[in-house]
Amino acid sequence: MIGLPVLVVGLFAGSALYVFTHSDVFTGSQVVDRPTEGARPFAWPLRLSQRVNVLVIGVDVTLDNRRQVVNVARSDTLMLLSFDPQRNRLSGLSIPRDTRATIPGVGETKINASFAFGGPSLTVKTVEQFLGVPVHYYVKLGPRSFAQIIDAVGGIEVDVEKDMKYTDNWAGLFINLKKGRQVLNGEQATHYIRFRRDATGDIGRVGRQQKLLLALFGKLKSPGTVLSAPQLLRAFAENTQTNLSMTELITLGMFTSRLEGADLSFRTLPGTFGPTYWEPDHAMIRQALLEMVYGVTPQTLSATAVEVLNGSGVPGLARQTAQRLERLGFRIVRVDTAASVVPRTMIIDRSGRTEVAQLLAELLGSKDITHEAGGGADITVLVARDVAGHFTPLRTSKR
Repeated sequence: MIGLPVLVVGLFAGSALYVFTHSDVFTGSQVVDRPTEGARPFAWPLRLSQRVNVLVIGVDVTLDNRRQVVNVARSDTLMLLSFDPQRNRLSGLSIPRDTRATIPGVGETKINASFAFGGPSLTVKTVEQFLGVPVHYYVKLGPRSFAQIIDAVGGIEVDVEKDMKYTDNWAGLFINLKKGRQVLNGEQATHYIRFRRDATGDIGRVGRQQKLLLALFGKLKSPGTVLSAPQLLRAFAENTQTNLSMTELITLGMFTSRLEGADLSFRTLPGTFGPTYWEPDHAMIRQALLEMVYGVTPQTLSATAVEVLNGSGVPGLARQTAQRLERLGFRIVRVDTAASVVPRTMIIDRSGRTEVAQLLAELLGSKDITHEAGGGADITVLVARDVAGHFTPLRTSKR
């Protein structure tokens, strides 16, 4: 199963009116498990107000010798999508299915096993713990979702890089594609991104997913695709489970529909091949997340002087916060006590380092970013008691 993140390529572009007037089109989908209380990334009317991270989970099936489904509990595709309204960007991080990770309550194994042990909920927890970034929502796509969407838009033109031939009776796979540029229908497109019988294995498959995703984005941006809106919506809904509401799905689609190709970026989780696992490179993952999720490079962090002042009244809280930030690559130039106790954590941008200030605010759960010249640092962090409960670690799991 490919499980590509269909919603990110403007599935709902030009179809919002249709949804509002034909809302029963989504009766086959499941909207479950609302996000944690207090998460309000959406603002009316249909506007994305802050960053949203969505985990797309693609599931596969196993067939018996009579080609009957016997198992639908495998996560075949994991991709974290980060919708950023501040930078007007959409970034995606593909997580190879064989990545070594620790599953809460289970232990160390391949990350795709999280779905078998606990469904979408445990998969979200595993990815949050592994990457150290919040996952606000998830979308689970069934085995036929992608093929139906490709067929709904009339196929996708792809340059198949080589002949691909492979048969797997247990997975219901009968791949036979020829090299060259061609229009693939839904079944062929599914075969293209499920093929992994080459030297690159699952990593090559992930790269083909990203390649096809960009091609699908281009197709869905074309004016003629608007006519396919009813079929697209039905294809998305028939085999989908999500904790996004109807309005939130439309909002993400409308946000994505305004993006151009240059506003999208996709990458694969950094790592190396091992005998059994995709071995994650934790330092490179942290760097990738800083750039992808927060739009900040390590060079920018090291060039920004940050002071942390304790306004909590709790001894040592500023030092603890500073140490956490230093581990992420922040350059802490001063840790001291604030002149007075503050009710909530505040970020003071003193030199126009907007992206770094926003990153600090997200990490520390602060909604207060002010601009005030002066002082000996580029940014001042005034730590309050609330910082302990809100710190987002941006870490990756260790072996």
